[in-house]
Amino acid sequence: MTTSVEKLAQQFTEKNRYANFGPCLRKIVVHGFRGLQELHVHVEHPITAISGINGAGKSTLVQLVSCAYRKPTTAVDYKRQYVKNFFPVSPADPTPILTDARITYSYETDDYRRHQEVTVSRVNSAWSGYKRQPERYCYYIGFTVYIPKVERRDLSVYGGASLKMNERRELDPFIVSQMARIIGLDYQEVSFQGVSHKDKKSEIGIASRLGSSYSENNMGFGEGRVLYTIDLLEKSPEQSLFVLEEPETSLHESAQREFARYLIDVCVRRHHQIFLTTHSSVMLAELPASSRKLIMRTQDGVLVEDRISATQLRSALSDGWVRDYIVFVEDEFAKCMLTEAIRVSDRQLLRQVAIHEAGDVDAVRKAAILLRKVGKLAIAVRDGDIGDSISEGIFSFPGCSAPEKVVFSHSDVKALLKQKYDLDVDWLMRKNNIEDHHQITAMLAHEADTVLEVVRTVSIECYVSANLTEFKNLIRQISNFFQRAQG
Repeated sequence: MTTSVEKLAQQFTEKNRYANFGPCLRKIVVHGFRGLQELHVHVEHPITAISGINGAGKSTLVQLVSCAYRKPTTAVDYKRQYVKNFFPVSPADPTPILTDARITYSYETDDYRRHQEVTVSRVNSAWSGYKRQPERYCYYIGFTVYIPKVERRDLSVYGGASLKMNERRELDPFIVSQMARIIGLDYQEVSFQGVSHKDKKSEIGIASRLGSSYSENNMGFGEGRVLYTIDLLEKSPEQSLFVLEEPETSLHESAQREFARYLIDVCVRRHHQIFLTTHSSVMLAELPASSRKLIMRTQDGVLVEDRISATQLRSALSDGWVRDYIVFVEDEFAKCMLTEAIRVSDRQLLRQVAIHEAGDVDAVRKAAILLRKVGKLAIAVRDGDIGDSISEGIFSFPGCSAPEKVVFSHSDVKALLKQKYDLDVDWLMRKNNIEDHHQITAMLAHEADTVLEVVRTVSIECYVSANLTEFKNLIRQISNFFQRAQG
């Protein structure tokens, strides 16, 4: 049976995309907005989920996305977004954008081999390019889409006893069922009740469950926000564009998971295109890899990494404190060598892995297999003489012996220790009659009048550098294994 994720992927193939989603966005290039000097975002899925640390530029990007279309000629009571709405110039912000700021939108056309490109740029104090944009309804769902009426002193609150009830808008039972599934509460009915006080009118959400009824004035923030968001997604015209700012706000993890599933489902049914910002690894894990993007500010500018995994996100947003990839090695020396190999090969991966010493060869293998059985992303890296079984997540270091043996027998390492500490490794091995390779580092540190950690570090760095190609191949295999395991 085809899943919703698979259905959506089929609908969004290049040849099917325009027929299902109309002139949807396929690429955005941003220049000169709030530090986004040159940002390229390629759209691979109807849902584009953008994550990153605070200040990375997520909101700037999606605000510009919401300005991508002209107001439909048939629209009534609808206002489109303009760039000036989000980037006002004032004494407080005299230069929020560069003088040559521009954004280039690329849209799908009825010929999948060609696309329509429109650049919106500022000419003097005005913005040009809007007239060439395709038509589409666009909805920006920021944090003000739902502010509890109690907090904003809505008329339903201050009107109190003199409040008048007007027309009631019943919600489709399907919408009610979706809200119930997301929040995890068994609603019997959800509606919007029209209310008025003197010459002012409004409407207020009403929910019924467990034999009682209550208004949104007594709802939690997450509950109310989901109600308003789903109502808008379901009642808006098909093929609309939606921008959602951190929709996980005030939702527990199960609700976040179900909301992500709902977004996939609504895109399948109503062919919306959705851009969302999020800090939720739970939501990202539910969305396909083609949806996920990480935006990062670096010394080279702002970059976008496509197909980010939930593990990468957790690591990036926690500054490396959360590490979901687990690697088992035999001992401390192996741990240091693997750490150095990852550091020089893939610094980003280093922030995602937790390396643990497990003991002997069998213990390393059993530990990795056991954790994978309980759903953890775990592998083992064993000595080079043991061999590997990559399909099982069992890898081996370069070389054909234990790490200490291959490191201290390498000519570059011996030359470094001779130059730095005047150590003759071969002579010292014979002199001290070293048979257990675990004793080599301590013996050399004693002879060099330094601590063990120093000798171990400089020797491993030298060895990894001398065998960088082999180590990079190992780290690439490890990274690919984790990515495949996480989907």
